[in-house]
Amino acid sequence: MPRLTYIVNRGKSKGITLTPHWFLEDGGHFRAHMTNSRSDPEGKRVKTEHELIALVRQGYHVRMSNMSLGHAPSTVKPTITV
Repeated sequence: MPRLTYIVNRGKSKGITLTPHWFLEDGGHFRAHMTNSRSDPEGKRVKTEHELIALVRQGYHVRMSNMSLGHAPSTVKPTITV
């Protein structure tokens, strides 16, 4: 099954691998936005990574994180890996 990943390429978190961030509110969901701007409206909420991959293929950016390494959610354009 395809997965979404993003490797940070600059700054103090360079080299950290990010995965889609699971937001716990409202029963849990992933978030996708048409742009990576902080001023972008709420965007779309989906329950599965499969739905998220479909949005990325349509040009959406995804909120991704690596909380175990201290990287809070960022909106990025991830890579789809198999």
